[in-house]
Amino acid sequence: MKESNHSAIHMEGRRLKGLFAFLLFCTIAVTPARAQLQVALRTGLNMSDTKLRNLPQTTVGDLFSLNGQDGYFIGPVLHIPLPVTSLGIEVGALYDVRRTEINTKDISLKSIVIPANARLDIKLLSFLGAYLSAGPELSFNIGHTGFTWTDSQQIRNTFRVQSSSFGFNAGAGLRFSNMECGAVYHIPVGRTADLISLSETMNQIYEVRSATTNTWQIVLTWYF
Repeated sequence: MKESNHSAIHMEGRRLKGLFAFLLFCTIAVTPARAQLQVALRTGLNMSDTKLRNLPQTTVGDLFSLNGQDGYFIGPVLHIPLPVTSLGIEVGALYDVRRTEINTKDISLKSIVIPANARLDIKLLSFLGAYLSAGPELSFNIGHTGFTWTDSQQIRNTFRVQSSSFGFNAGAGLRFSNMECGAVYHIPVGRTADLISLSETMNQIYEVRSATTNTWQIVLTWYF
């Protein structure tokens, strides 16, 4: 129990440090260029890869199959050019849906994702440019906190979603006039959820797995 409490405190500390770093990054970045905001609408498709991993001191068999990991996102983005040529900051607030299927249970994760990216714009032609972006992001769960189902062996499984998570993303793309298209890769720091299996006949937990979700996104952005 002490190890469990220590682990929970450690994870919460890491999360608070991530939040502090994120807010500090946004504050420093936005201050010098408040007057040059460009507003955009961003949307696209998620292609996720959720992996189940054992937590320490558990014995697990390969009892779960994951299928259909897709979704979408949409929301506003602010582009803030910096005084240094071609550099800027992007801050967004995206409604994000990621769906998967564990065995026969459909799971839909809904969250608000707040990225804060450093960005480099590269002019190629008069009507064509390229960009690179990277930075931290915070995700807040606004959907179900858990999904529960019982399998044919009378094992009750609970997919318990974290209330918030921290991670990083990196992307690249092309810009045509007021429209952009590109790709972004998201890497979480820590786990996204826990998958807990309870034997209903023995009334005891026999398996715990941590779940992490890496995601590719196809991105379309329209500037107003």
